[in-house]
Amino acid sequence: MKNLRKNNQRDIEAMIKDNPCISNTFKFWVMGIIFMIVIFRLYIVAYYSEWNIVSPEILLSAVLILIVYLWIQEMRDRRRLSMLNINLMAIKKKLEENEINIISTLVLTEEAKDPYVKGHSKKVAELCVIISQDMKLEIVKQEIIYRAGILHDLGKLGIVDVILNKTSSLNDDEWAIMKKHPVRAVEILNPLTFLFEEKEIILHHHERYDGKGYPGGFKGDKIPLGARILAVADTFDAMNSERAYRKKISKDDILSELKRVSGTQLDAGIVNIFLDILKKYPSIWKREM
Repeated sequence: MKNLRKNNQRDIEAMIKDNPCISNTFKFWVMGIIFMIVIFRLYIVAYYSEWNIVSPEILLSAVLILIVYLWIQEMRDRRRLSMLNINLMAIKKKLEENEINIISTLVLTEEAKDPYVKGHSKKVAELCVIISQDMKLEIVKQEIIYRAGILHDLGKLGIVDVILNKTSSLNDDEWAIMKKHPVRAVEILNPLTFLFEEKEIILHHHERYDGKGYPGGFKGDKIPLGARILAVADTFDAMNSERAYRKKISKDDILSELKRVSGTQLDAGIVNIFLDILKKYPSIWKREM
């Protein structure tokens, strides 16, 4: 990641070098010359009106040429700065995408080691996009929810396998550790100066619609929309895959469970949308292993 930043720093420096702007000092001196010409002409008119050292037309032409020159340079500088800003934004976006990809790869690589959760984050992210598209959310919102889906279990990287892969129920202490993973994920992402909405979605994707979830105990529409979408996708994929502590749940039981927790654990409106999606796209039930 440090190498990426160094490379981008070199790109920025090269860009500035290739697109030099006229310095403010130079512009100041040109304005000073114009001012001196005007003062000189006024002085001649006031005290030596009979002199004709330099014709007014020549002085006026010189002043106009300098003014036009400054104006042209100012327009060029603005264009250079505009292009530089566009390029800087592109580099910034590229750097952010690279950082997201590195973290996402880390998550997916860790999941790949565990046959029970292999592909979980990617599947959840894809389901989030499908739901978002059906809800006709903006493309930007869909991308945000997709990234949140990929990174939603990032906080579990700090939890020992003994807890993650336990075949029996978690005790109170183990459950307390497990419940910290949304907060831990945000703590890991906090050094990044972006992903603001993604962090909110990740932090609250285990809130319950009835207010009995964690970590904030948010209720109803106070839970971010992206987090409510992610909760439905996450719940479905967890049931639709085999885990260390149970076998894969049948389709009928999954549908029954989604309906049962609709309005309590999950947003009823989003559950209904997702149930319709499952009818329209049966391939969603297929899970790549």
